Amino acid sequence: MIALKKKTKATKCSDHRTISLIAHTAKIIAKILKRRIERKIEDVLGEDQFGFRRGKGTRDAIGMMRIIAERTLEIDEELCVCFIDWQKAFDRVNWTKLMQILKETGIDWHERRLISKLYMDQKVRVRLDRGETRSVKTGRGVRQGCCLSQILFNLYSECLTKEALDGLGDFKLGGQIIQTVKYADDLVLMAKEETVLQGMIDRLIEIGRCYGMEMNVEKTKVMKISRQPTPVTIKIDQKQLENVKCFKYLGSLLTDDGRCTCEIKSRIAMAKAAFSKKKNLFTSKFDLNLRKKLVKCYIWSIALYGAETWDT
Repeated sequence: MIALKKKTKATKCSDHRTISLIAHTAKIIAKILKRRIERKIEDVLGEDQFGFRRGKGTRDAIGMMRIIAERTLEIDEELCVCFIDWQKAFDRVNWTKLMQILKETGIDWHERRLISKLYMDQKVRVRLDRGETRSVKTGRGVRQGCCLSQILFNLYSECLTKEALDGLGDFKLGGQIIQTVKYADDLVLMAKEETVLQGMIDRLIEIGRCYGMEMNVEKTKVMKISRQPTPVTIKIDQKQLENVKCFKYLGSLLTDDGRCTCEIKSRIAMAKAAFSKKKNLFTSKFDLNLRKKLVKCYIWSIALYGAETWDT
């Protein structure tokens, strides 16, 4: 296992993301297992899950959030939104609970046994600059860096939210109740009434703890989408959540007025900064066509990320 820095000046363990280095034979087995169980897991996942699924991505989740905001403002209503942050979500998956969920999903016992062998009683060593640590046992979590982890976590998260939010929610779009928008462990809860949202969060915390999950109160934020937004009073364990007017969701800025002005300005600034870093390369005497390709790769990809979701 290696630790990658989440930020430039990473000094704490929480400032790093661990990636598992897996033997090639184990990767082949994991790939085969994924092909066998993927279809059954896909049948269980809701349409509001956009993470690690074919034909879906971050732009779809961002677009969904923008459409919800626009429709809410069009009919002059208000929507309370909570951006949930789970503490170390992938590392907190309970193996016993996961095996139970796989059985209930209809995954064959042969596949369940192989998954159990891959995860249970595993030992890891952390590779550092000065060498490797001694081997230690891990008692929970799915390995980041394994192709199975993505769909296993999606299934785990889906069962958690379904159990927690069953029968709750009061926000409708197109005649259908919408409770969440999910991208892997990035979860957005929404409700028209503040009390309804508080009830959804309380229930999610209760069931989440049964699944081994804990919310990060410091990073969980709330927002009210409205023509005249007012603060939302939502609490977790007697601690009031921070109200925000602007939130970076999957790399894109969402605002309480539903507009894209802040996001467009931010994209332009980021593209300018990226161009400045590589200015010598772009203004050199390289072949013009090559420079065009480099600009398209390094600059336009930044400037136009999520552009298909912007309003005019």
